[in-house]
Amino acid sequence: MDIDTVRKKLLIRSWRRGTKELDLILGKFSNNIVSKLESDELDLYERFLSNDDYVIYGWLFGKEEGPKIFYNLIKQIQEGMYR
Repeated sequence: MDIDTVRKKLLIRSWRRGTKELDLILGKFSNNIVSKLESDELDLYERFLSNDDYVIYGWLFGKEEGPKIFYNLIKQIQEGMYR
């Protein structure tokens, strides 16, 4: 799959989660950053999105510590939540 198709797929997956809160948080994040990510970063974001909403929500709001592999990504998303 070419990189532009992957980006479009991730944009859609970010905006169409299962909860309105994550739709807004991840949708806004993806609008701002996905076009700038390289292939390996897109793969990481795709792995991140493959988790259940309640798990991602817990990571973003500090209810659970996220996996170290997602640490920087979670921090980037959290920074965007408060802008």
